[in-house]
Amino acid sequence: MNKVNEMNGLTCLGAGTFPLDNLMMKRSQDDVVTIYQHVGGTAGNVMSILAWYGWHTLPAARLDDSEVGLRLKTDLESYGCDTRYLSNTPDGGTTILDIIHKTGRDGKQKTAYMAHSPRGGRFVNHRFWTLKQAQTLFDSLDQMPDIFFFDRCAPGNILLAQLFHERGVLVYYEPNEPVDRNFLRAVDVSDIVKFSNERHPDVSFTEGYSDKLFIQTMNQEGLRYCLRGGVWKQLPPVWNSNAIDGEGAGDWTSSTLIHELGKHGLPRIADIQASILEDCLMEAQKVASESVSYIGAKGLIHH
Repeated sequence: MNKVNEMNGLTCLGAGTFPLDNLMMKRSQDDVVTIYQHVGGTAGNVMSILAWYGWHTLPAARLDDSEVGLRLKTDLESYGCDTRYLSNTPDGGTTILDIIHKTGRDGKQKTAYMAHSPRGGRFVNHRFWTLKQAQTLFDSLDQMPDIFFFDRCAPGNILLAQLFHERGVLVYYEPNEPVDRNFLRAVDVSDIVKFSNERHPDVSFTEGYSDKLFIQTMNQEGLRYCLRGGVWKQLPPVWNSNAIDGEGAGDWTSSTLIHELGKHGLPRIADIQASILEDCLMEAQKVASESVSYIGAKGLIHH
């Protein structure tokens, strides 16, 4: 798959999670090999992939000033991201996510995850925008992005989504949290909400909206969508008999969907035709399926 060499003129600003993915292969109890280390997380992957596609991406992240935090900024820049809204300060947060692949006794591939801070402590150390910081960031923009992407319903992210939504910016929310008050607030100010059936099998929270696109991915069963409050429609999967690692497939789905919608002029949810949407969704599934032939969330880029 070849990278898009020219910028397409479209801009995506993204907030949420930007950990360092530490991808390892465990061959035996005492033989663990590091395959690669790159920026990860849903927001980090989507910003990187869209930049690879040729978008102008602006990751808005609060990282710490540790060696890992500084490396994440450099890594995002290496993918082509514009890091003017990324900070490395002592009060920021950085998380390392160990992704350990190993073969179980049954011969099947298994993956273990362990999050920890580069400064010690086994905990997730993300720092999201405060309400004041989010307002300051928004006020500092010299022009509006075409899309605002976020993956956490932190108050500052919700405020950014609300402000962008009021200005007509397309807002894309990919939740990683259970349904609660802040989750529903984030949905209210979003145009596109994409989630997996594993994390959110109950779609009752989508009822009552006539101005949104909801997408539920269903792994080997493909995906289904609900456009403008209509009936849910299922699309078939795109099979890959050479699948070896599903890490990042959802991020490729989101990134490619955004990119394909961009090719159609980023139509508003009120205007998008179901046939165009389905073409975009099937292309997103196709690329996501291709991505699982490679190790790592962005293995498709690096192969």
